[in-house]
Amino acid sequence: MQINPCVLSGKTFFSDKFGIANGTRQGSLLSPCLFNAYISELISRINESGIGCTCGGKFINILAYADDLVLLAPSWSGLQSLLHLLECLSSNLDMIINCKKTVCMIYKPVSPSKALNCDFPKFHLNTGEIAYVETFRYLGHLISNDARDNCDIEREIRNMFIRTNTLIRKFHLCSKRVKIMLFKTFCLCFYGIALWNSFNVTCLNRLKAAYHKCVKLFFFGFSRRDSMSAILIDLNLPSFDTIICNHRQSLNMQRVNSINSFVNHLLAISL
Repeated sequence: MQINPCVLSGKTFFSDKFGIANGTRQGSLLSPCLFNAYISELISRINESGIGCTCGGKFINILAYADDLVLLAPSWSGLQSLLHLLECLSSNLDMIINCKKTVCMIYKPVSPSKALNCDFPKFHLNTGEIAYVETFRYLGHLISNDARDNCDIEREIRNMFIRTNTLIRKFHLCSKRVKIMLFKTFCLCFYGIALWNSFNVTCLNRLKAAYHKCVKLFFFGFSRRDSMSAILIDLNLPSFDTIICNHRQSLNMQRVNSINSFVNHLLAISL
């Protein structure tokens, strides 16, 4: 590699050539931007292939957030073609797609009677086979093949109890003020909660009950008969309904102010 020329006192200087043996640093804020620039041609080539799905009349076949890539296709043959193209393009960039970390999820049709086939052969990528899954975690959000959010709500219920039990074990002797700060920091981080759109009300009520129970578990001195509203006011904690409302409002504001063309398209067709 040779760095850009440097001009000093009217003269141009070049550095000696040097090799780069390491990639981008893990956790660096600049790493995703550098990686996006590195694979921008790959994304463009896949997008120009003409194989993919339409969402409200807009063509889409790939979602990319740094190295988290999602390919979308309406048929088995279409997705296999995209995988073959991805394999060729990644090889040109000296990258190898890990089949063990790559999965395929087939969305169930809204009307099961319209399903022509439920059994499909395995997809092949880099001489390996890709496993089929019913749920898939993308950017922290658990996506299900039935397009419902019950699995992701169940994930939040488990996380709520895990975080609360961890706080109880390590900080049960702390003052009330410190406990409130810790609870707000670690137990109110409902990542992706605003994306929930299709779910069973019973499942959401279970998360609400888990939230109330965890508050009473972490903050001693409250009995089962104490009013939850009075407890939340005393601890200066938001109600569960307020948490849901605030997250949805925040997401809606981000959507309205987004400069991403696809996000604006989704917002337009939802109005």
